[in-house]
Amino acid sequence: MRWIVLYFPLFLYSSVCYFTPPADWECCQPKNMSPHIQIGFVGKGSTEFRPSINLAVEEVDVSLKTYLKAVKQIHLAQGNAVWRDLGPFKVAAGEGRLIQLCSFSPCGEVEMFQAILIRDHQAYILTAAALKKDTPHLKETILKSLASLSIVPNLWTPLPLEEQRLQLQDFFSSIHTRPDDIALNDWNAMQWIQLQKIVEKEGSSMGSHWQFLVLKDGYAEIYSKKAQRVAIPAASPTPHPIIDSLSLLQLL
Repeated sequence: MRWIVLYFPLFLYSSVCYFTPPADWECCQPKNMSPHIQIGFVGKGSTEFRPSINLAVEEVDVSLKTYLKAVKQIHLAQGNAVWRDLGPFKVAAGEGRLIQLCSFSPCGEVEMFQAILIRDHQAYILTAAALKKDTPHLKETILKSLASLSIVPNLWTPLPLEEQRLQLQDFFSSIHTRPDDIALNDWNAMQWIQLQKIVEKEGSSMGSHWQFLVLKDGYAEIYSKKAQRVAIPAASPTPHPIIDSLSLLQLL
């Protein structure tokens, strides 16, 4: 199993938004993109242009209809784009709108699909892109991922079984209940390994974005300042063998 973990504060929203990317697509770190983009995944393509899907979230104070007009103007301003509103689109979090865009790149014509949903003054934009020649065999998979867009109150709510939900909830509740006879570094390492096992076993059907969020949230909580304040005196901490919190690493 491969993981890419981005170390930054958890999204500061009152709910959690996630989707299920296509199987075997790789998580990537957004670079030189809008700060609204939270995560992206890329698949394998017929050329150097790889199909991709990314999630963006921004605060808004307009209706979906008004927001779509603004989105259309932005895309058409590029000059070589063809924009189509495909109508209402049902996603797991409610009814949004599906947009289709066609544009040109050095690798060929690119086709994009956007599922847009506005809820509680937040615009959720899930965008998938692929070369138009690759779209026929990817379209069904892409639309399925777009339709999976979910908004939940916490990370354990969408787990299908109550025992799974309780296990993950209990884990987060017990992160800072370190016994006095276990050193902080050892306790943190034990907790991090335990969380990875829980995610791999209980969250195998939840998709890589949900798994990513649980690991990111758990890692931030395990190594938070709160844990440091309750620590017993110990030797100078050494870098964690799995994740260096100052860099982006790939877990194998």
